[in-house]
Amino acid sequence: MTLPENKSILIAVAIALVISLWLLSGIFTPQEEQVAKSVTEGQEHKEVHVLVERQNAHDHADIIRLYGQTKADRSVEIKAEIDGRIKDVLIEKGAHVKKGDVIARINIDERESTLKSAKALVYQRQLEYEASRKLSQKSFRSQTQLAEAEALLNAAHAELESARLNMEHTEIKAPFDGKLESRPVEIGDYVSKGTLLATVVDLSPIVVQVEVSENDISRIKDGQPATAILNNNQVIDGIVRFVASTSSSSTRTYVIEIEGNNLNDEIAAGQTAQVNLNVGMRQSHLVSPAILTLSDKGEIGVKTVDDENKVVFYPIKLLEDTSEGVWVSGLPESANIILRGQEYVSPGQKVIAMTKDQTQNPDLADAKGH
Repeated sequence: MTLPENKSILIAVAIALVISLWLLSGIFTPQEEQVAKSVTEGQEHKEVHVLVERQNAHDHADIIRLYGQTKADRSVEIKAEIDGRIKDVLIEKGAHVKKGDVIARINIDERESTLKSAKALVYQRQLEYEASRKLSQKSFRSQTQLAEAEALLNAAHAELESARLNMEHTEIKAPFDGKLESRPVEIGDYVSKGTLLATVVDLSPIVVQVEVSENDISRIKDGQPATAILNNNQVIDGIVRFVASTSSSSTRTYVIEIEGNNLNDEIAAGQTAQVNLNVGMRQSHLVSPAILTLSDKGEIGVKTVDDENKVVFYPIKLLEDTSEGVWVSGLPESANIILRGQEYVSPGQKVIAMTKDQTQNPDLADAKGH
């Protein structure tokens, strides 16, 4: 799931509140107070002064941030394929297992004798078939009699295979290397065909499943590097291994899976994870969060001044929040970004733009104002 829009709005509202408190706190520098004062005075004369800074865009990594959960690579429920009573349990739940390890055994009962009888019957039918074949070659037996002997031999082989499978099914084995997640049976329990005997999970590699919006799904490909951060700050470096081709009918989002190493099965399934996907470079600006504003439509954005000294509002996308500021996209390659006074002006309004150098030089400031 991508960061909801209403969350971005809440962030922007909080930023606006901080700006207001800052304005009231009186912690502006004398130069910044000059701009604030000129803004107030300018409103009375319709000549609003704003503090601007010319910025050029830079290439910055475009990161898609998603939220999901870890899950096992494989999970299998092992069910009884025959009826019988549990004779032995050899592995406790929580233990690691190797493919083929016997987890439990069901009583053999009459299955061993059935297997011996099936082997004997196959031997008998084989002799009968060979005898019929030789007699048929000498025309002492018809082709019909030979076919009947062959059918009886095939039926005996089928019975033998069934008896062998029944014997094999008395041993409950791990289907792959993994962890015995559950084993709900004990010695003496009677089980029927279909009874759940054990659950085996494979946590290596660990898988992180997330959902992607339809706006971003085309930018994600199999094999892309990805990083997942768990709630305990553990980091999983992995790759995208699956991208769904169809969206959920209810959420209109697409499922993707990221896999990463999980040595010693340290990472459990079901943990919350933030996934960061680098989908390329994007022309971006590094700005202070204090300059972010909201449009009348509730869009988060930045106000700038164009070549005609008119205010222009640009909706932006938040790419990354750092200690130095926030990286945003959506602004022109080069822009006069309003640093102070943006809360007093509206898009399309003509203003008097001043740089920091001009606020520090009264002569330049006066010249700019006239």
